[in-house]
Amino acid sequence: MVRKSAWIVILGAAISAPALGGCTFQAGGGANAGNEPPPPPPATAEPAPAPAPTVEPAPAPAQTSTATVKGDSVNIPGNIVFDNNKATLKAGAGSEEVLTQLKKFLDENPQVTKLRIEGHTDNVGQPAANMTLSGARALTIKQWLITNGVPAERLIAVGFGETRPVADNGTADGKAQNRRSEFKIAELGGKKYLNQPVDGGGQEFK
Repeated sequence: MVRKSAWIVILGAAISAPALGGCTFQAGGGANAGNEPPPPPPATAEPAPAPAPTVEPAPAPAQTSTATVKGDSVNIPGNIVFDNNKATLKAGAGSEEVLTQLKKFLDENPQVTKLRIEGHTDNVGQPAANMTLSGARALTIKQWLITNGVPAERLIAVGFGETRPVADNGTADGKAQNRRSEFKIAELGGKKYLNQPVDGGGQEFK
């Protein structure tokens, strides 16, 4: 009976003994399989860089007029040439280039609120006819400027005929100088310039 009890005690001790080292095992992994860090997320493609902004080129500065001012006179290089005894611009004579510079002058100088366009002739023909011709030529210039964007209220067309020569009408060169167009500042800031009448003492044509 003693031996049989001893075996029972030994067998009970073996059953109650703790597992080796307190370790547990899982199928398919080592002792630390449950503590492994999660796998890193899949790599993503880098976003494409934003396109460089487009830089617009700076606009070219506006070309300034070649006009010069002396007193009330606006002087522009070149000549305005009309057909003989007519109020039409002579084709190919360069008149448009002069008129373009005159327009630029007005665009650049808004303080000139009225420009007087003067027509002058030589003494060939009758004085009344020359007055009419000079006024019609001044109107042609005025209309060209209006067509190209100058407000009509900034312009006045005046004829002087043969009354104000600047050279001797007894010579061909003198006659050529007297057949001319002149441009005068009539108003500055809405007021008469140099206390002169707006029409300059000539005959206004409309």
